[in-house]
Amino acid sequence: MKKSHILTGILTICTIALILSGCGSSSSSSTSSGKKDPQTGETYPKTMKIGLMEGGPESAILAKEGYLKHLGVKVKTTTYSSGTSINNAIVSKDLDAASFGVSPFALGVSNGVSYKAVGISYVESGNIEALVSKKSITSLKQLKGKTIGVTFGTTSQYALVKTLKKAGIKTSQVTFKDLSGQNIVADWKRGDIDAAYTWSPALNTIEKTGNVLSTDGQLKNQGVEIPEVSVVDTSFAKKYPTLVKKYDQAMLKVYQLVKNNPKQAIKDVASWEGISESQAKSQITENDWLSGKEQASYLSSGKLGSILKTVEVFNKQQKNISSVPSSSTLSDAIDASYIKKALK
Repeated sequence: MKKSHILTGILTICTIALILSGCGSSSSSSTSSGKKDPQTGETYPKTMKIGLMEGGPESAILAKEGYLKHLGVKVKTTTYSSGTSINNAIVSKDLDAASFGVSPFALGVSNGVSYKAVGISYVESGNIEALVSKKSITSLKQLKGKTIGVTFGTTSQYALVKTLKKAGIKTSQVTFKDLSGQNIVADWKRGDIDAAYTWSPALNTIEKTGNVLSTDGQLKNQGVEIPEVSVVDTSFAKKYPTLVKKYDQAMLKVYQLVKNNPKQAIKDVASWEGISESQAKSQITENDWLSGKEQASYLSSGKLGSILKTVEVFNKQQKNISSVPSSSTLSDAIDASYIKKALK
């Protein structure tokens, strides 16, 4: 998994580059909107930059329903194909907030990315991410000696290793190939990989001609939880807590739509991801979506912290990081105050 060293190395290099060049301030804060945060008195930035995650149902609903239009400032959204890309964007100050899986969040924390978890949209379940093999492979045991495509530094990599371990397969008994979603599809069609662990839209493409061997839902039933984490740049949150509260409130609107009008939520996901409604359905109906109170509890009870520690230990075992961050570093990366204020 040498590529993982490269990915985390990029974060370190970017951080150093920002320090040396003095480019630590966000371009959005260089020009103001004239409005001030009622809590801090800081003048709002002209634009809040929010990342959307390819294949993320919460991102799809935010985009299609326009929930980000009511934050009080202009919002610029950018779609990213992986959590690593989101981490790099936050380091380079091209992004203020985003929502992605706990595995890249853990990598970000261990590499010094300055952000805080401020919400948990859902816990991955169903087949939002899944392990798909060639038709000739009908069981996990048959993956020994095979090549598996996966995007390194993502929840899919974490889920894949956990799946193999539970099946009694060592990582040394398979070959991992670091691929983006698009390249997974390309390699799959060429026959260069025997299986892949990935998410929509790549998942929806390869499962048409393959066997689904395992899913995030099966992992959850076996005690492996993978939450989708909303993060905000630390300096941005400190200056503009009201905007962070409103961002959390936008996420709560996503929850309300999923619970009160799942058909519309499914349509949003299908339209945004370019897949059929039948393919999009499981992202809405099978994930464990969390209410505001449940999110607050998840953040403040130590549950996310415990999962974060588990993922950090995993990353060290996979040699993605050199050491596990201290307990204080992990706890500092989680802040339940914003979601609690969003509920008032």
